[in-house]
Amino acid sequence: MYLIGYDIGSSTIKAALVEASTQEVVSIVQYPGNDMDMISRQIGWAEQQPEIWWQNLCIATRMLIDQSGVKAEDIKGIGLAYQMHGLVLVDKEKRVLRPSIIWCDSRAASIGKQAFEDLGPSHCLTNYLNSPGNFTASKLKWVKDNEPELFRKIHKIMLPGDYIAMKLTGEVGTTISGLSEGIFWNFKEKRIADDLLKYFGFNKDMLPEISSTFASMGQVSREAAIQTGLAQGTPVTYRAGDQPNNAVALNVLREGEVAATSGTSGVVYGIVDKPLYDPKSRINAFAHVNYEQNFDRIGILLCINGAGIEYSWIKQQIARSNTSYQDMDRMASTVPVGSEGICVLPFGNGSERLFEDKNLGSHIFNLRFNRHTRAHLFRASLEGVAFAFVHGINLLKQMGLKVDAIRVGNDNMFQSKIFSMTIATLLGNHIEVVDTTGAVGAARAAGVGNKIYASLEEALEGVQPSRLHEPTLNYALCSQAYSYWEASLNKILDQNPENSSRVKLLKNQRDEFQKQLIQKNKRITSQSAQLSINKGSLNRLIHELSDLSDQATNEKLKIRLKKISQELDASFDNEEHWQSFEEHFDLLNDDFISRLTEEFPNLSNSELKMCSFLRLRMRTKEISIKLNLSTRGVETKRYRIRKKLGMKKGESLRDYLANY
Repeated sequence: MYLIGYDIGSSTIKAALVEASTQEVVSIVQYPGNDMDMISRQIGWAEQQPEIWWQNLCIATRMLIDQSGVKAEDIKGIGLAYQMHGLVLVDKEKRVLRPSIIWCDSRAASIGKQAFEDLGPSHCLTNYLNSPGNFTASKLKWVKDNEPELFRKIHKIMLPGDYIAMKLTGEVGTTISGLSEGIFWNFKEKRIADDLLKYFGFNKDMLPEISSTFASMGQVSREAAIQTGLAQGTPVTYRAGDQPNNAVALNVLREGEVAATSGTSGVVYGIVDKPLYDPKSRINAFAHVNYEQNFDRIGILLCINGAGIEYSWIKQQIARSNTSYQDMDRMASTVPVGSEGICVLPFGNGSERLFEDKNLGSHIFNLRFNRHTRAHLFRASLEGVAFAFVHGINLLKQMGLKVDAIRVGNDNMFQSKIFSMTIATLLGNHIEVVDTTGAVGAARAAGVGNKIYASLEEALEGVQPSRLHEPTLNYALCSQAYSYWEASLNKILDQNPENSSRVKLLKNQRDEFQKQLIQKNKRITSQSAQLSINKGSLNRLIHELSDLSDQATNEKLKIRLKKISQELDASFDNEEHWQSFEEHFDLLNDDFISRLTEEFPNLSNSELKMCSFLRLRMRTKEISIKLNLSTRGVETKRYRIRKKLGMKKGESLRDYLANY
């Protein structure tokens, strides 16, 4: 009896077979050998065709079955791990509507930032444990704003793992853990984040039905069986994002346990038993795979963009041809701790969330041409990334994360003793190295959902460290080098344009100007309200004078009253006040009235006034006083304005005018 696991990345698909009773890994394959195609139609965009994931998974599955000699009928469960935060959209026929906007696409960052401000930082952090940021919900809003015709065709939204499960089974579903990584989950109320859906204007029906992370999520269909080589009826029994799943593969399930990896970027993933968030949004928090048991297992994720990519750059640009990472590590071991003064900051892979999204760049300090060699640069590079991990883990500790055990896979930078032992020595923890992969972890977890294992703990009881990296380096020397590294980091942070005194001065000036604009807006609104009230009083006075004139018996008095009434009426029609209001309003609102008049010349003066009041977010009662209309009259006028603006049913007039 066997279990199959997949790790659906943005570069490749990994598949693994595990023998259920012994928990031994039978076979692992990876396909394709080269990175999968990524579409980047604009700077900062990253998309992939979901169908490519599926086709490559089918090929990888057939390769795995052929290579292992295992019969498809003997595979009793399927586990899925997948690249997080991606957005897949399908219509009612389950056809993909557009390429998937994947995890490293940054187009929706400004949308998430605005949502964070509008909903309120406190609300977002206490309810979602994150800013909406550049996650799946913000990406969906981008589609709504920029591809409205396509948005109307959406039947369901999915994460990449949800899509693969649908292709395997024909069933559309998701998990709480998946919803949380998309910022669709309210941790405080333990339900879907309805307030976020309302803010973005999403229909709740667009979300798939929720199933347990460890449960049958459907069975392999006849069509999928033909394409993959799996047996029809094989159940899909586990699904999780790649980082929570990596933690599962390393048997990181409890508070105090931490998983780490250092590929292109570095990730530290720890477990807490209560909601935890960072007021500066330097970390992310998601529901861990075992969250739903008692709603008390939260995965805390810290990312370091400048990690393995920095060491890879050193290898490609500085090491001699045909030099391997093992050769580099051996050369680095000839250099003492601290690299004899060289210090490397590895943050050259874009903005770092760890430093509030600042783009610091990579830096080499204190390089001496008559003293230092390639070996010094190799060690300094390893130490620079190690110090970044220590800095991040210390931040997590300050926030309340316990670090009792650190577990890593036997790959990427943790294969280096210098790298691993530097971290271990500075943190005072040994690092446990486990021979496993994400695909193996997904296969073992699949055995829980189909009851082969009674618990996740039983499924992972065979996961044991193959070796340990002990904190055996000279602590005093490590601490001295780390202190110099932190001093160099602080120097760059202080020099960063975002921290310069000039930028701070401009920001203060901008904030002060914004305050002045707000005050002027309030003053104009108040003046307008007073003018409208005066206008209403004048109107009533005119009517009273007209009635008195009709009732008067003295002809001279009658004529006099009529003349006064006419003069007041003429004053009433004077547009001087409105023009003054219009000029000031345009000044403070980007020529709003002028632009509106130019684009919609059929709008009357009173309709333009109402548009201005709606832009100021005035209530119907306030508008009725200003325009001397009944509540019904205001609603009628709103209806006429919508018609003249050519608005569609369901669109908000207030929002339209606020964003015009």
